[in-house]
Amino acid sequence: MRPLTRLQSTTRYTTVICTIAVLCLCSSFALAQAAPTAGYDLLQTEPGTSVDLSSIGLGVVPLQGVPINSALGSTDTIMHLTGNTTFGKPQQLLVTALFMKSTSSVVFQNQNADVYITLNNSAGVIPESVLPQPDKLAASGGTITISGGQSTGGTFVSNFVMNADVILVKAGTSVTNPANYIAHKAAPKVSFPPASPSSWSTTAPKGYPFTTTFPAGGFYPTVLVHTGPHPVGYATCSAEGDEKGKAACVSQE
Repeated sequence: MRPLTRLQSTTRYTTVICTIAVLCLCSSFALAQAAPTAGYDLLQTEPGTSVDLSSIGLGVVPLQGVPINSALGSTDTIMHLTGNTTFGKPQQLLVTALFMKSTSSVVFQNQNADVYITLNNSAGVIPESVLPQPDKLAASGGTITISGGQSTGGTFVSNFVMNADVILVKAGTSVTNPANYIAHKAAPKVSFPPASPSSWSTTAPKGYPFTTTFPAGGFYPTVLVHTGPHPVGYATCSAEGDEKGKAACVSQE
């Protein structure tokens, strides 16, 4: 076998370097493509949630999530990332929907009542007959700063406020029927200032609802950390969506 000439050796060396450069360029491009796009987060309320209604004599009322509809599984909270992400830069975050109920009845105006906390900023996508909001509310939202650049995700910090409605209905009756209302008014504003960074993934959690109505943008919170009285986790599908007459929840598995 003849030894490589200097020209041949240099050519092969150059080819290897060019190949590595191309691979690095492609890898960098792939990482850049991991930035989330505009989309929605489907979340569910976790234990420990409450609302302070001392202003109407009820004190701190423990709350639980109410699934918005069967097609969204356990979703009771929807957040909206309104634009495509640039890593490390704050961007707009809106609260699209919120549906919660007191864990037990309270006494209000000498009668038993259930407390509902609602917010419907869906521009009619979720009908008021499903998620009522009888009062005009100040905007709910703020900013979110997403960091990452890795194909698997990264971290984020959010800073937002929530302005919801409080509706009191006769205990055991439906909040979707105004005839059941005892009273309603805007609830006190709740702030969720930044806390230590939460983590996010580019991959949907097991059982996460798939929906074209509120599509994800490649941003799935996995460990949520914030300061405020409303701990949440990601929503999941459940058997409830398979009941007759209800749209089934389809998960991203």
